[in-house]
Amino acid sequence: EELDRRLKEMGGQASGPLLIGASMTIGEYVLPQLIGKFKARFPHVAPTLFVGNSEAVQDRVAERTLDLGFIEGDSHRSSLHNEVCCEDELQVTCAPSHPLAKLKCATPESLPQYANISREPGSGTREVIDRYLQSAGVASDSLQRVMELGSPEALKGVVATGLGFAIMSRATVTNEIRLGQLVQIPLSPRLIRHMSVVYPKERIHSRLVSSFVEFAKQHLDAR
Repeated sequence: EELDRRLKEMGGQASGPLLIGASMTIGEYVLPQLIGKFKARFPHVAPTLFVGNSEAVQDRVAERTLDLGFIEGDSHRSSLHNEVCCEDELQVTCAPSHPLAKLKCATPESLPQYANISREPGSGTREVIDRYLQSAGVASDSLQRVMELGSPEALKGVVATGLGFAIMSRATVTNEIRLGQLVQIPLSPRLIRHMSVVYPKERIHSRLVSSFVEFAKQHLDAR
């Protein structure tokens, strides 16, 4: 199948399956449009998108059941190649009635006094937030974590009730902010993370995979 695909590509026809994995933030809010644009350009490509947390995506890429994956932060797996593809800012997210909504910015030291709604262990977002807090001298377990949820959509629904705050990507709450359901307050210092694309180090990659990686990096960097 690999040889057949390469021969078709040498003839100028980008075609065949493209198995993509993505963590939830980028998989639910960024990649669908990008994959649609790629499919419009190369109609004979058959993309499949798996969305899970960063740990699950890396597992599948390492097992070779996915061609490549997009995750939050860096991969720590020696078997995977890691390339930064874009940046993303995480901000304190809460209901308009929440006390934090009145602030112009929030410091890490101010957060433990409020109830926190968090992503689950294994989430790239959770890992980035814990590392940020620790670098600011705030133990991650000092947060009042009243609930752990497995997706940004679930997180937004609970936060909108006023139960607590979350730290979320700006890309995930655009519509809710526009509708007045949620507000975001930047952290001080700002919490900027990068998104990475990962794929197996040893595998010989088809032109299709290489082309999609370059296409994705160009479009994500232009966001």
